[in-house]
Amino acid sequence: MASNNKLPVAKHLNDAEYKMLLNAYSKHNRSMGLEARKQFSLSDITKVKRNIAERCFEVHYSNGEWFKYYTNGTWG
Repeated sequence: MASNNKLPVAKHLNDAEYKMLLNAYSKHNRSMGLEARKQFSLSDITKVKRNIAERCFEVHYSNGEWFKYYTNGTWG
């Protein structure tokens, strides 16, 4: 994946990490109802931080909520 196609807040991730992020995001998004999804679109992500110790990404949204997206495709 070319870095110019990545979300601006996730440009620091390598291609493998970005793929893991999108995988967990898509599973999380599909688990939500339609109303909730409106607050958690890709464009609502304001920050993505690597958490090496926990093998996850800390994903912050514009509504103030954040989730841990794990490399195995789960979230918490």
